[in-house]
Amino acid sequence: MTFPAPTESVRRPRGVPALLAALGLTMTAALGCSASAETEEADDSTVRVALVDAAPPSLPLLAEKNGDFTAQGLDVSISSLPSTHITSFASSLGGKYDIAWGTPADVIAAASRGQDITVIAGAYVDSDERPQAQMYAAESGTVDSATDLSGKRLAVPSLSGTLFLAVLTSLNRAGVDIDGVQLLEVPFSDMLRALDAGQVDAVATVQPYMGAVQAAGHRPLGDPFLSVDSPAVAGMWIADRAWAEKNPGTISSFVAALDSADWWASSHEREARAFLSSALGTPRRTAATAPLPDWDSSISPEALTPWIEAVASSGQVHGTLPKAEDLVSVSEED
Repeated sequence: MTFPAPTESVRRPRGVPALLAALGLTMTAALGCSASAETEEADDSTVRVALVDAAPPSLPLLAEKNGDFTAQGLDVSISSLPSTHITSFASSLGGKYDIAWGTPADVIAAASRGQDITVIAGAYVDSDERPQAQMYAAESGTVDSATDLSGKRLAVPSLSGTLFLAVLTSLNRAGVDIDGVQLLEVPFSDMLRALDAGQVDAVATVQPYMGAVQAAGHRPLGDPFLSVDSPAVAGMWIADRAWAEKNPGTISSFVAALDSADWWASSHEREARAFLSSALGTPRRTAATAPLPDWDSSISPEALTPWIEAVASSGQVHGTLPKAEDLVSVSEED
């Protein structure tokens, strides 16, 4: 199969074929805002994007700042919402938003409820080299590893979602009885204070908050995402399937813009950190040491399979779980 090429060459090309593979359609090269001679109808160049205030979903903010969307012929409006207030945008796709940030647990849960969404691209990869999540134990406590969390108080941002799923998986693999752990909902911004005050024994947090927790001397217990897969695709971009099938050129251009912003950030890390610190409202001192996410727009069904298995083991989702290949379609050439 062939897919539409971006309007400009993408210097980090690994993600573009994957996005188009997510649609599994045969198309001719097209700019997102115009139709080719073989296309009956132009794609919609106006794109409404939803994301949360965190480092991994922030690449569209950089693309907007650098004019990458405009260069691709797109008029993109971004709604950035607090991560503590939003767990999933899936129900708003096709209505309020066209493209949204999604995490594996939320995408799987939405599909199991019958929402016809598709993963159009990957967002970032979590790895040992560039971790975006970590569990920490209080420096003054008795917890030295995940196996010591039985009977302890563990702070998590929410009792649902991908980080929570990863924590459950990490505890299960450490042989810890989940029922014996007191899981407490604590916002990321309050976790360090809770650890310092002895209100919890450990926390599960993410960048950019990890830096401050570690700088305070608290002990890392491991990246929970890597208990699911290593490396792990822990974030992705999703769309309503009907909208995606009508707008393949728009999606191609959207991902090309993200790849361009990713390339820029890789060679301008200081400027990227400063911008994200301002955009996300995090202290520059914290942002200066936090590794930038390993943004990667490539995606495959294999990347979601471990998450579906983790959901099945956790019992978090009731009903029929989707198949990975139904969430991420690939072309015959992949």
